[in-house]
Amino acid sequence: QGKFFAAHRAVLAAASHFFSLMFTTKMMEYTSQEVELGGAEPTIIELLIEFIYTAKISVNSNNVQSLLDAANQYQIEPVKTMCVEFLKEQIDATNCLGISALADYMNCEELKTVAEDFVLLNFTEVYKQEEFLQLDVTQLVHFLHQDKLVVLSEAQIYDASVRWLKYDICNREQYMVQVLGCVRFPLVSKTFLSKTVQAEPLFQDNPECLKMVISGMTYHLDPDQHQQTSGEKIQPRHNKCNHVIAVFGGPQTVCAFNPVGHIWGTVVFCSNVVYFMGGRRAYQMAAYNVLTRQWRQFAAPTNREFLAACASEGNIYTSDLHIWRFRSW
Repeated sequence: QGKFFAAHRAVLAAASHFFSLMFTTKMMEYTSQEVELGGAEPTIIELLIEFIYTAKISVNSNNVQSLLDAANQYQIEPVKTMCVEFLKEQIDATNCLGISALADYMNCEELKTVAEDFVLLNFTEVYKQEEFLQLDVTQLVHFLHQDKLVVLSEAQIYDASVRWLKYDICNREQYMVQVLGCVRFPLVSKTFLSKTVQAEPLFQDNPECLKMVISGMTYHLDPDQHQQTSGEKIQPRHNKCNHVIAVFGGPQTVCAFNPVGHIWGTVVFCSNVVYFMGGRRAYQMAAYNVLTRQWRQFAAPTNREFLAACASEGNIYTSDLHIWRFRSW
């Protein structure tokens, strides 16, 4: 772009594999007194040359993307590393998807891993941002398929899917089946399915989408469907960590209270594993192995409301509780 920089071949070659090949092999630039560098602004080239001579460079939010691109192109690894470290510190819910896409384009696996892990861990905030709505369908499906998505419930995956579709429904309607296919409808509560999902006008004229919703309702209403439903559709996501208070009522009664959802549940100890289950809607269970000190979450074998449970001789027995309500006059 008409800007000239003076530099020593040997110094450039020592700092960069790109320049090493250029100046030590029989390339056209091998004997040339001038070398034209494209793909980067003169100010960025100047910063890189200054770094090669002084080992100092200022990386900030205004130049980090251009510096990373140029450092990647000219194979100046220390600058690339500094840019990656800077971006890792800047990741938040508003930019993590953009940084993930940038890392993918720049072939920076470490940065991509950190950005994607942030997306998965903070998905409940990420899907509410403008960046999420700008994802293409391939990127969206990549994230929605992940078991490691940390959400409060599968309903948030549904909400994210519908939000993305409605943002540009004219162009995205063709992806409706593909996107909603990522939602594990058997893990969505029966109430949410009947009151929210079935009432969504978006799906009324799409038989494939309605079929998915009906399969979720059938799973809740017909226990025989539990064995026929594929494992992927009933594999719980990683839930956001909620505090649970265990209440001991004597030597035989233990209950668990979730202060976030204000839900009571049942605690059962069996074969060195503590099982937390039940509550108003018992669709998932959590288990803590006291020997390995590891948590595991999985779908409940049966969907019951107001679940009661006990353990005997290595087996866990469950039953429904009936709540009677009386009017006061």
